[in-house]
Amino acid sequence: MVVKQILANSFPKLAAKARIKFDKVREQNLLLLPERVVVLNETAASILSLCDGNRTVHTISENLRASLQTDTETEDSDKLPDLNTMKADISEFLWEMADQGWVVIDKHVKVDNKEQ
Repeated sequence: MVVKQILANSFPKLAAKARIKFDKVREQNLLLLPERVVVLNETAASILSLCDGNRTVHTISENLRASLQTDTETEDSDKLPDLNTMKADISEFLWEMADQGWVVIDKHVKVDNKEQ
């Protein structure tokens, strides 16, 4: 639980060696790394594009949920995932990206219980 609290209140950003690009020819989002290209699905690209070091996982989750709400008709809004579920899923994804070395997560950020 402490790891999730730290992750939820940290400011993830792409590693210096990584950048996101949309390939117009293939119509795919790509994560460009030294000597490696990773094809991203739309969700992964949306999450990683918000990882600029200025947003917490909580803020990223809120932004993505708001984006989903604008894309979804009002009568279908009850089908949107719960914000806490989204935070957990995004946290897990970012943790895996950090393990790969593609995302940097500052683990020394002060834990603030307001975003829980």
